[in-house]
Amino acid sequence: MDDIEIIALYNERNQKAIRETETKYGRLLNKIAFEILNSFPDSEECVNTTYLKTWNAIPPTAPASLRSFICRIVRNTALTLVVQLNRHRKEDIYYELDDVLGDNNTPEVVVEANQLTILINDFLATQKKRNRQLFVLRYYYNMSIKTLAEGFQMNEQAVCSQLMRMRENLRTYLIDNGISLQER
Repeated sequence: MDDIEIIALYNERNQKAIRETETKYGRLLNKIAFEILNSFPDSEECVNTTYLKTWNAIPPTAPASLRSFICRIVRNTALTLVVQLNRHRKEDIYYELDDVLGDNNTPEVVVEANQLTILINDFLATQKKRNRQLFVLRYYYNMSIKTLAEGFQMNEQAVCSQLMRMRENLRTYLIDNGISLQER
């Protein structure tokens, strides 16, 4: 069943929409949740919550891409669950980006947030597809270095090196476009 048909089921309030979403995207949603939560029971809870949130959001929302819509929901739900459970991953990947983006919440930083998002997307658009995928999977979907290495048929050191080069290039790109970054 394609996404348009599934969205139509949601609009009709037909419970088959959830089953079809699970059939088509369940594996992806579980993978995203597990990469963030690192726990099968918590991942299942997160995915089930995602189905409920999707049910409650459609209608009135009419997503252009069901896949992107539910991936964003599961990611945000998992991140919220991490905070609720007061868990810390063994490897906090956001420290990797702290060197580039900083961690202070001054008013200036908050104001720059929208511009920063646009610039990061613009930067990623200039990258090769493989590099863009590595970056997004690592920093948006929180995939581990090991998982990335396996998926891209690279060794873990090569993945780390590529991500480090991309972070440095991103830093330069942001500075060149007027974003002030903290020095480390």
